[in-house]
Amino acid sequence: MTTKAEFLQKHPLFKELEDYHIEALAQITDEAQYENGGMVAFQRDVADSLYIVKSGRLYAETRQDDIENNSYVVETRDYLVNDYFQDDWLFEPNVHPANVKAKSHRDKPATVLIISGTNFVRFLLQYPDALPLLETEEEEIDGQIVTVAGLSPYAYEEAQKLFSTAKRRRTVISILPDELVEYSSRRSRLYLLVQTFFPVLAMLLLPLLIFTFFNSQPADSFLFNLRYWVSGIFFVILLLVVLFQTLDWSNDYFVITNKRVVHREFDLRTFRVDIKTARIDQVQSVEIAKPTFITNLFNFGTARITTASAFGTIFFDNIDNPIEVKETLDRQSKRVKSLDASLEQSMLRETFSDHFAVKPQYQPVGEKATILPPAKPTRRDTLWWRLRQRYFWRVEEENAIIYRKHFLVVIIESVIPLGLALLGAVVAFVLIRFFEFTFQQLLPALILFYSIDLLWLIWRVEDWRNDMFQLTDRLIVDIDRRPFGFGESRKQALLSNIQNVNAFTPGLIHTIFNYGNVEIETAGAESNLVFEDIPYPSVIQSDIFAQLENMLQQQRRRRRGTRHKEYALLMDVYKQTMEQDRIPDRTPGDVPDLP
Repeated sequence: MTTKAEFLQKHPLFKELEDYHIEALAQITDEAQYENGGMVAFQRDVADSLYIVKSGRLYAETRQDDIENNSYVVETRDYLVNDYFQDDWLFEPNVHPANVKAKSHRDKPATVLIISGTNFVRFLLQYPDALPLLETEEEEIDGQIVTVAGLSPYAYEEAQKLFSTAKRRRTVISILPDELVEYSSRRSRLYLLVQTFFPVLAMLLLPLLIFTFFNSQPADSFLFNLRYWVSGIFFVILLLVVLFQTLDWSNDYFVITNKRVVHREFDLRTFRVDIKTARIDQVQSVEIAKPTFITNLFNFGTARITTASAFGTIFFDNIDNPIEVKETLDRQSKRVKSLDASLEQSMLRETFSDHFAVKPQYQPVGEKATILPPAKPTRRDTLWWRLRQRYFWRVEEENAIIYRKHFLVVIIESVIPLGLALLGAVVAFVLIRFFEFTFQQLLPALILFYSIDLLWLIWRVEDWRNDMFQLTDRLIVDIDRRPFGFGESRKQALLSNIQNVNAFTPGLIHTIFNYGNVEIETAGAESNLVFEDIPYPSVIQSDIFAQLENMLQQQRRRRRGTRHKEYALLMDVYKQTMEQDRIPDRTPGDVPDLP
């Protein structure tokens, strides 16, 4: 019998992978054998896995509901050995478009290999060298372009988004590990052209006019001698204006992912960076505005995104083809709503199956797939690792992420003790060099002075280290702890009460060293929390967003689970009552004849 690894090695999807890739892939693959007529997938259930037929036959039937005709089949399809559906579900969960039933084929039971999307994404993140080996290979067969190896073009494009350069550019926007960028843009180049047209025109003409005017003066006059200086100064000023406009334009970003909407605004005048974000499910409407003839002619304008977040409205202003923003958001919003409804259906089916002890229609073959954990740094018991855990700005523990203020903060707070240490050395040198003191005479005073100064420095460093912010799966905590146990104050808020998270860098120094504030707006009695002087505020904002997303998903699952159990219990009671024939008729029976 062919093993999972042997089958995967020969399959067109994975035939270019190395042996160690195949072994790892086989470990995250489930193999299931379905009885004849067993249901492999239900239409409108959640689809977040790749299904590959190893043996037998699968029959797919898409039905359309209709009030008059009840239900009718609109499409059918057979899946035989090596056929699969769908590789794009590995990266972008969707809903099953059809009911899929197993059929014996040539006396062989239907055996299916199933790879979950979460596991496959984590596999790629652990083996990034596998991605180029999954590149789409296409050939023309009977006049049609057909994929003969590797992922489908759309799936490969989605896979590449996992390694988007935006993830490594913390100064721009921090992308979550399982987040895919669906739309990314700056403001239109035409907008930049409009902003810089008159400064560029002035830069070309004004210095020339000034030079011509000054050059027309008498050769021995004062103005004639200034012809190069004045025209040059005006040229440099206008050039700086153009560079200012270009730099200000180039640092503003608009991003839509499969989870959220992000607007990063950099104000070069104040060197402030604001990052506004809202979840996809918070988007309520999108309006497109092209108010002038020029904007309509060159197809750029503004997308006004109304959300349920505290920001209310997020503007994608002066962008090329703003209708693309609406189409992307409509597509993502529709996907989120469809997934939400399909998750409700899937969980309801699971609850009823558990309650009524429904026998599964398949038998697992071999070992169950290994669930890969999220990528985390390997723990090393070394001095550097312990120092990193003690002083690093972001430390992941078992159930929490700990953040500390930027290291520049402790340097600024340590200026006085460090300055005193330097001053003490200078004073000692002067006393020894010019006042005939000996080092032995100054040694007791120096020991006392530097001991006090060192304790002061240690106090400053420990005070910085003990001021921390914690993010758990339930709480977000601001801890202000005095060194060596001299007191502590703690401010916290429930993750479920978070209304919005605003990240910004407030000034020039903050922007240069990339640190700033993260403001957490909360509902209820708690006041807002502010993480001050924190490195990479967009990373912390993304971390909070990820924890909030996980918490909301768990809450929805718990609520649905409770509600579904009540439904199952109600159905159970109804079934028992019907079996006992205790429910009277609710509609009229036979209509009697007229007298």
